[in-house]
Amino acid sequence: MADGPLPFDEAIAFHRSKVRLPSRAWTDLKEGAHARGFVVAGATTAALLEDFQKAVGRAIVEGRTLADFRKDFDRIVATHGWSYKGGRGWRSAVIYNTNLRTSRAAGKWAQIERMKADRPYVRYVAILDTRTRPLHHDWHGTILPVDHPWWKTHWPPNGWNCRCTVQSVSEADLQRYGWTVTLEPPTINMERRTVTLADGSTEEWWTPEGIDTGFGYNVGHSWLRGAVPPELQEPLPDHPAPPPPRPADLPALPAPAPAEPERILPEGLEPEEYVRAFLDEFGATETRPAAFRDASGTLLAVGRELFETGDGRLKATKFGRHRYLALAADALKDPDEIWAAWAEAGGEPVLRRRYIKRVQLPDGAGLYTVFEWTRKGWMGVTSFAPEREGYLDRQRVGALLYRRPEK
Repeated sequence: MADGPLPFDEAIAFHRSKVRLPSRAWTDLKEGAHARGFVVAGATTAALLEDFQKAVGRAIVEGRTLADFRKDFDRIVATHGWSYKGGRGWRSAVIYNTNLRTSRAAGKWAQIERMKADRPYVRYVAILDTRTRPLHHDWHGTILPVDHPWWKTHWPPNGWNCRCTVQSVSEADLQRYGWTVTLEPPTINMERRTVTLADGSTEEWWTPEGIDTGFGYNVGHSWLRGAVPPELQEPLPDHPAPPPPRPADLPALPAPAPAEPERILPEGLEPEEYVRAFLDEFGATETRPAAFRDASGTLLAVGRELFETGDGRLKATKFGRHRYLALAADALKDPDEIWAAWAEAGGEPVLRRRYIKRVQLPDGAGLYTVFEWTRKGWMGVTSFAPEREGYLDRQRVGALLYRRPEK
């Protein structure tokens, strides 16, 4: 017997579409980023993440119990020698419950969206016992239209081990059960929460009252209408020898906007000055990196390493990119697309994130920044303005993590 409802196609599709991303802490990804990324906090190797995703996938597809999953958990931990935080019972339950409940929540949203012409309402359902959070108890029975904005922040699960669910409701259901549509939705009181990041620094996250930090979003909405169009939501293949094929239905990058002339740096500056112009965009210095959360919700450390050679010298003027380094920051701050793909470095596979932005430059047509996963997290590798327009298009391989929303 499974520990919850039997699996269904939409929940399975949601899990299978996820891209495996290493992370040091649960705060490495923020809210909607989890709709595209499969992460296990502290799991930093490709093989470890692959085994966990397969184990969770079996639990979803086969309706396996937590006891079944714990056998997989023990095997995976022993195989990889993984040192995790927390006790075995708590950690395995968090991985199992969070992934199964969010997969079902995303699948439920997909079903409700598809049926909303005939079943235009959603009803919030809480388990009314002593374990239920007080506000979740108060939200029980709330009925609102499918497209009401309240569902964008209050779609269960709304916290760790939250057991709340939703029901799809038709006009006939309202009459049959004597229900009425809620005229005034429950008040949304946003709270500023301080979260601690993997490096010990802190970040402020705004979260609705009554919802655990990191759960204040609709996972299904983020999956279907979030950072990546559904037709381009593909998992990242294992690090193959040949590069992964380009998606057949990949649309063109947006047309480039002219670069702002005042942001093009003059010739003749010292390399440190060019690097400083880039780092200033993020509040970083040459001696102190800055934490930056990209458009896909992933945490990065932006620092001098982006422009260093292996012996610590600056490569700011390489390829003539120095004049465009202030602009190159825009590839991180406001990218057109973010891709993840495997590459070879030092004879072993490394995971790379590519940030692409088209900007019409005097000597080129775009901006490009690359980060690689290391033991320290996502570390910058390079940032520059390519000389040829086609260069950017050739980097669009792997898994698409983000695309700029169309206006």
